[in-house]
Amino acid sequence: MHGNPPLTAEEAARILKISKYTFYELVKRGEIPVQRVGRQMRIDPDALDRYLSGNPNPGLPERTAETANVSPAAGPALSFTGSHDPVIDLLREFMQHSVPPVALSASYTGSMEGLIALYKRQTDFAGIHLWDDSSEDYNLPFVRYVLAGEPATVINLVQRIQGWLVPPGNPLRLGAWNDIAKPGLRFINRQKGSGTRVRLDAFLRKAGISPASINGYEREETTHFGVACRVANAEADAGLGVQSAAATFGLDFVPLFHERYDIVCLQETTRTPLYQQLLSVLRSAPFHHAVHSQAGYDTSLTGKILTQSSK
Repeated sequence: MHGNPPLTAEEAARILKISKYTFYELVKRGEIPVQRVGRQMRIDPDALDRYLSGNPNPGLPERTAETANVSPAAGPALSFTGSHDPVIDLLREFMQHSVPPVALSASYTGSMEGLIALYKRQTDFAGIHLWDDSSEDYNLPFVRYVLAGEPATVINLVQRIQGWLVPPGNPLRLGAWNDIAKPGLRFINRQKGSGTRVRLDAFLRKAGISPASINGYEREETTHFGVACRVANAEADAGLGVQSAAATFGLDFVPLFHERYDIVCLQETTRTPLYQQLLSVLRSAPFHHAVHSQAGYDTSLTGKILTQSSK
C-alpha cells in the first residue's frame, strides 16, 4: 500500500474486513489516525499498515498485555489478549451490538503472551493456538503448564486452516512445508510466542531444517494481516497465515494444516454475567453465519467448553 493515494473509510474498512461502524470506533479510540477533508475522512495507507502490524502509532511500542484492560468506552467491558485472528474483530462487533452492549478491547501480542497476561490477571481472556508436539494436541498442555494451579476454562472460538500466503498465481509453486527452504524464497515470519511461530519451529526441528537457512526467518510481523500485507506489497514471497487473510489481500492460499483456536479465562470470569453473554454470542447462529462468510473456518466446536477446572 506504500505510495498509494489516501483511502476512504469504506476502503479502509473493506481492507480490514470490518464494518464501517467498527472502523469509526477504532478511529474514535485513536487506534487509526485520519485526516479530515471537509466532511470526509482520508486514511494514510502507511497508517493502516502500522495498524495491521500491531503498532498503529509510529515511535510508540506495540500494544501489550498491560494496555489490554484499558477501554475508553463507558459501560460493561472485557479485555482480550493473545493471538491475532479476524474472527476476534467479528466477536468484538457482535459484543458491541449485544444487550447490553459490551466493549471488547483486543491486544494482539501472541498466544504465549496472552496466557502470561491471563496468569498475571492483566486480561479477561487469552486467545491461543499452541501446538504441543508431545501430545499432538492444541492449547490444553500449555494451559496446564502456564496456569498451573489456576482454575481455568477453555472454550473453542474456531477451527481454521493455515498455510502459505503467496502472490496470485503462486509464482514460486509453493505446495508443502519443505518449500520454506526453497532457494530464493523471501520469507516473512511471525513473532516469537505466536502460535504460528510455535508450529513452524516444531516443523523445522522435526525436519532438521536450520532457521539460519531460511531467508527472512528473522523478519517478523505480529498479525496475519501484517504478513499478508508484506506479501501483497512484494516485500516478501510468502508467509504463513490464515486463509481469510489471503482472501482479504487478494493473495493465493496453499493449505498446510488445520488447527484449533481457543479462548481461555480464569474461574472468576466465568462467574460474571459478561461471561454468559459472551458464550451466548459465540453459540448464536448469526455469529456462526458471520464466521462462515470468511474463508477457511469451521464452527463445529465454536462456543463449546473443552475443559473447565475449579477450586
